[in-house]
Amino acid sequence: MRHCPNPLPFLLLGLVLGCQPPALDLEAEGAALMERSRAWSNVIASGDLEAILEPWAEDAVLLPPDSPPLEGKAAIRNYIEAALQLPGFQIGWEPVSVSVARAGDMGHLLERTTTTIHDSLGNPLTTYGKAVTVWRKDPDGVWRNVVDIWNATASAGN
Repeated sequence: MRHCPNPLPFLLLGLVLGCQPPALDLEAEGAALMERSRAWSNVIASGDLEAILEPWAEDAVLLPPDSPPLEGKAAIRNYIEAALQLPGFQIGWEPVSVSVARAGDMGHLLERTTTTIHDSLGNPLTTYGKAVTVWRKDPDGVWRNVVDIWNATASAGN
């Protein structure tokens, strides 16, 4: 009588391999996150407060220079409303690099910022900065900013 191998281990292996989620394309996720940040920077000029606030998560933390942390979207709203009232206020940024966690649900960007306001005589004063933004990809598939921190640099290229 011929002995046949037990097919159960092969069936189980097939089930396990067949149930693996598809591999994440971390490069594509990073590119999408950088594009989300660029689009957000472009929204600022619109002055549309709701559009400006949209990328922040409800539990986001903003860490402005020389100020206490602002926790939650309501506190961030007050800060942004005040900034938009500053004469000549303009801000923009450009992502420099991105890193996305292997799970594809967290990432961070290093960014360069440019901020302009008018002095008491109406002359524009521009400062350059660097920022770190931490992002979470929520269950709905949308990247949301959860931590935002920045400070000034000596020049535009730093």
